[in-house]
Amino acid sequence: MNMIVSAIGQGLLWGILGIALFLTFRILNFPDMTVEGTFPLGAATVVSLITRGVSPILATLAAFIAGALAGGITGLLYTKGKIPILLSGILVMTACLSVNLRILGSSNVSLIGKRTIFSPFAGLPEYFDAVFIGLTMVFIVTLIMIYFLQSNLGQAFIVTGDNPIMAQSIGIRTD
Repeated sequence: MNMIVSAIGQGLLWGILGIALFLTFRILNFPDMTVEGTFPLGAATVVSLITRGVSPILATLAAFIAGALAGGITGLLYTKGKIPILLSGILVMTACLSVNLRILGSSNVSLIGKRTIFSPFAGLPEYFDAVFIGLTMVFIVTLIMIYFLQSNLGQAFIVTGDNPIMAQSIGIRTD
């Protein structure tokens, strides 16, 4: 039973990766490999900050910002550096590996005995904390995506993926 609950919890948390890949690959037609490097970058950021005594919530927010910066670098390499889409993503994803080791300071850092975002759920049965947090995060991310894709910026995002030439002709800056 524990294995099934653990798999469900991990699947929900990794489902957010699926949403990110869906946005870049399907909607924007931008095969971005950066996502595979930003998840470990976020993990390294969280672990490094938690071991230094920072709140797990603030550490998670910092990890989000670190991942967004890495994605922004990929976008800049493609739009301003004129590096092909796939290569710019691979470059940033590979760079994230070195950055992760620099952030952590070593190849392995333990969180045993440290407060994490799972700590408040210590009374739940084993692995149910991951399911609860996974459901919560998937719900929040889905709401944000629904709101974003219905906004003017989100619609410009969709149009840019569908037809960049038409998007430019109606005044959308596709960069």
